[in-house]
Amino acid sequence: MPAYIALLRAVNVGGTKKLPMADFRKMLEELGYTRVETYIQSGNAVFDAKVPPAKVAKVIAAALEKLMGAPVGLILRTHEELGRVIAGNPFAVHAVADGARVHVVFLSGIPGEAAVAGLAKIPPRRDRYHCAGDALYLHLPDGAGESKYTAQALDRILGVTVTARNWNTVVKLHEMSRR
Repeated sequence: MPAYIALLRAVNVGGTKKLPMADFRKMLEELGYTRVETYIQSGNAVFDAKVPPAKVAKVIAAALEKLMGAPVGLILRTHEELGRVIAGNPFAVHAVADGARVHVVFLSGIPGEAAVAGLAKIPPRRDRYHCAGDALYLHLPDGAGESKYTAQALDRILGVTVTARNWNTVVKLHEMSRR
């Protein structure tokens, strides 16, 4: 049975969209998913499901909207997809040194070349990026707090929904999804 990783956007951040992880786990279990685990409070879940990814994403999105009273951004990946993201990290050396300064921005789709070129308009400071399909890798040597690579800016420039996780979280979710 495939293992899935659900990545929610902007829950439990800055006092908005409060979603206790116990409620998120319960919702996923009530949808019939098994071996449900959540990780930290930012909306990460690992679970098994017998249905294809598109159906899983649609069902979870509808259930989250009902539970939260408004749409919640959701990016869904399989264990294998997350493994490819990890293997493709162009900032792997930096991730080993400090996983909190390397982030993966998960994209809801693959942006076009013109959209990716638009990333050059963001003032880089010392930040670096690399876009590979539906993942944008960021190396933020000065930390994420002052970076201009915000979810809102990336949504606007890339034309897709995004949610980011630091490298430590990406690796932990991959370990959790190993079945």
